[in-house]
Amino acid sequence: MTPTARRRLAPEVRRRQVLDAAIAVFSEEGLHGASMDAIAARAGVSKPSVYAHGGTKDELFAACLAREAERLMTTMTAAVGSGGGENGPDDGEARLFRALRAFFHAVTTHRQGWTVLYRQASTGEFAGQVDAARRGIVRRAAELLAPELGGSVRAAEPIAHTLVGAAEGLTDWWLGGGDGAQRSSTDGNADHPATDEAPADVLARMLTAVVWPGLDRLRRASA
Repeated sequence: MTPTARRRLAPEVRRRQVLDAAIAVFSEEGLHGASMDAIAARAGVSKPSVYAHGGTKDELFAACLAREAERLMTTMTAAVGSGGGENGPDDGEARLFRALRAFFHAVTTHRQGWTVLYRQASTGEFAGQVDAARRGIVRRAAELLAPELGGSVRAAEPIAHTLVGAAEGLTDWWLGGGDGAQRSSTDGNADHPATDEAPADVLARMLTAVVWPGLDRLRRASA
């Protein structure tokens, strides 16, 4: 890529390019093992350009965490608001399934982002930011569940914590847990169901089947 071609990209496009590269490098090398040179090489830009569009390494890592957390919240909200239509009746169970499928689609198709957000930064100096991001996701889940539980977001928060924790655990199982392995539904692993369905559909169906009966009981009790 020539310097002239580089200058043609808008700043927001260049920043996204740098963040994409940073997430890839951080997921492979970790925060302390990653270098700005490696990020620049992965992005196809100069090292000064990485600093210009991402800041210091710590600032860049923080930006990656914020983007991946926002991706999860945005996709879940959009999925729930998409209505029924071809997806079937727009009842509470259908909305729960759509939210979970959106979550699982985001984390199984952006595995490097999941590694950075939930594995690389779960301890250490960025643990507070990860915890805040997780609280935001739980809050969004509570807002999505509230209509099924009498309308109170606060009352829905314990259920949202349970749901998010279960979704995280199921994601770790699917992607191979903490050993860094990344699996797919077609890799022949005996731990996975034999199916041609997308992982997001398989996982969302599993968790909906477990969660919905209890949630429906709570919903009826609060009616």
